[in-house]
Amino acid sequence: MKFLIIYYSDYKNNTEKIAHVFANEIDTELINIKDVNDVDIKDYNLIGFGSGVYRERLSPKLFKLVDKLNLRDENVFVFSTSGIGMKFYNKKLIKILESKGAIIKGNFACKGSFVAQEVTNNNLFGIIFAILGRLSQGHPNDKDFKKAKEFIEEVVDLL
Repeated sequence: MKFLIIYYSDYKNNTEKIAHVFANEIDTELINIKDVNDVDIKDYNLIGFGSGVYRERLSPKLFKLVDKLNLRDENVFVFSTSGIGMKFYNKKLIKILESKGAIIKGNFACKGSFVAQEVTNNNLFGIIFAILGRLSQGHPNDKDFKKAKEFIEEVVDLL
C-alpha cells in the first residue's frame, strides 16, 4: 500500500511533527505544501490532509490545493494542530472532501504550542490567548504523539 500526507506547517511546525509521527508508523511520503502548488495523488491508497490553525482556520493554501484535486473514491483523513487542539477546525475541509467524493477515514486534532503575543495584539482577546498559549506550551507532546500513532493505526486498519 502507498500512503501520502499533504500538509501545511509553518509557524511552529507543530503539524509537521504530527505528520512525521504518522510517517514513522506507516512509511508514507510527506509533502509540506508551504512552497508547493501542485501534487500528484494518483496511485495512493490513503491520503492525509493536515494543517496548523491560522487565524481560526486551516491554511487557505491547503483548501486551494484540495480544490484542484480529483478526490472521487479516494481514501482520505484530516488532521490539525491548534492552540486548543479541537477537531471542529477540520469540519470545513471534511465537508469539501466529502463534496468531492472522497471517503473520509478519520479526523485527528491535537494541541500545538503558540506564543499569544505573536498571534494577537488585541486587548480584548489578549488575556484569553495568553491563557491558551500557556496551556499549549510543550505541545505536541508525548501524549499527543501516542494518540497520533493510535489514530493512524486505526485509519490504516479501516482500509
